[in-house]
Amino acid sequence: MLYRAVMGLLFLLLGCVAAFLVWGREALSNWDHPLHEPFELVVVLAGPLDEDGRRVAAAVELARTSGNRFLLLPLRHRALSWPWFVRHYRIDPPLPEERVIIGRPEDSKRVETAELGGTFAEARKTIAVMREQGFRSAVIVTSGYHIRRARLAFQRAVTDPGLTFQFHAMDSAQKAPDRLWWLDGKSLMRVADEYWKLAAGYAFYK
Repeated sequence: MLYRAVMGLLFLLLGCVAAFLVWGREALSNWDHPLHEPFELVVVLAGPLDEDGRRVAAAVELARTSGNRFLLLPLRHRALSWPWFVRHYRIDPPLPEERVIIGRPEDSKRVETAELGGTFAEARKTIAVMREQGFRSAVIVTSGYHIRRARLAFQRAVTDPGLTFQFHAMDSAQKAPDRLWWLDGKSLMRVADEYWKLAAGYAFYK
């Protein structure tokens, strides 16, 4: 009896591991394709150093397709300006600075921002900027594995039914990798960490 229970648990564990390796990353990637026009604002969620530049470049490409579309970086360090992003991430051609909005954390909200987590804080800041500037529609740009948690953050943060959001993965147009994603240690750890953050999001995003 004990042997059967142990073997049953073992097979269940192996099944969970196999499912994670096959569908783990795909289950997190839930972006909108194709995007529905029109939208007024393109929002870049901040990412790891090795991904942030590609997120910004993908967002600039979307913003560039319309002459009156704006770019928003919701929460960035006060020392960073748009010329810094253009130079550091080699954005060419750059978006005009007057069409770029960089959100800054408010001093009174820094503790709250840290407690809520970056994505939820960015969602709340995005919504605040949209209300202040009169935007009604936005495309949220982030990495594919981050889309599901970004959706959750915006669903929990928005209280105005008049605001609409679409989600675009900056890596959606890239060629699929030649090897299995979980053979890349960085990708494996990033996806596994994302599941913990997603679980925390369901528990704490209010």
